[in-house]
Amino acid sequence: MNASALDTAVRTLKDEVTVELATTRSALEEAQRLRFQVYCVERDFLTGQSGTEYDEYDPFSTHVVVRWRQTEEVVGTVRLILPEVRTTNEVFPIEHLCDPLLFNGLPMDTCGEVSRFALAKRATKQVRDVSPAACSLLRLALIQGAILLSANAGHTHWLAVMEPTLLRLLRATGIEFDPLGPEVEYHGIRQPAVLELVPMLSRLAIERPVVWDFLTRSGTLYPASRPRVSQFGQLSVRPARTALATQATYRVNPLRTLPELEGTYSAAR
Repeated sequence: MNASALDTAVRTLKDEVTVELATTRSALEEAQRLRFQVYCVERDFLTGQSGTEYDEYDPFSTHVVVRWRQTEEVVGTVRLILPEVRTTNEVFPIEHLCDPLLFNGLPMDTCGEVSRFALAKRATKQVRDVSPAACSLLRLALIQGAILLSANAGHTHWLAVMEPTLLRLLRATGIEFDPLGPEVEYHGIRQPAVLELVPMLSRLAIERPVVWDFLTRSGTLYPASRPRVSQFGQLSVRPARTALATQATYRVNPLRTLPELEGTYSAAR
């Protein structure tokens, strides 16, 4: 997909979906029912209860749902696990899978773990039948939701454990996580990863401004990522503040094409 087609698809997506905070009991139950469909039915590696999927991290998380405007159906959900979980004799889920030394230098008090990043096959097929362009970019609606949650929480970094396929799809639209150590086995091969939000969004603002506009809701989320104009009239990108030596173990060049999203790509934890 070239830049013009990508811009058109993002604009279509903006018209076709809403990204909503799941702040009510009914909205949270919608998210948990979709998680049940993805993780307990389609993938069959988690056990739910009474048609919903939840775990011990839900009370320490905030949640969003992505709703298809035409039917009001929830087609995706994502949660952000908050650092408050680390004050309860627990840790982020990613910390169970990685060497503790990998987190040295990260501001854990302003990190959130992106989790339960889920799109249901049945729902995405319905969306694809109406708008293939919007379907191919539904993951960006989940990313917008995660950015909304992070902005509300004042977070600077994301942690995540994701399928390499999902990381490549995100990278194709300018959302590039850095690896946090080697790949791990958790219901398949997964890559622990970290992302610093403002530098990533600053690059997007310059390289893919339509994507940046969608993800930040026209710059109302993380306004510090707006491009800065130097004294020479050039746009500049805010540099990342955190450099992790372990990141060099897993680098993949950004994709130049945008594969259509097929099936369900979801964070492991």
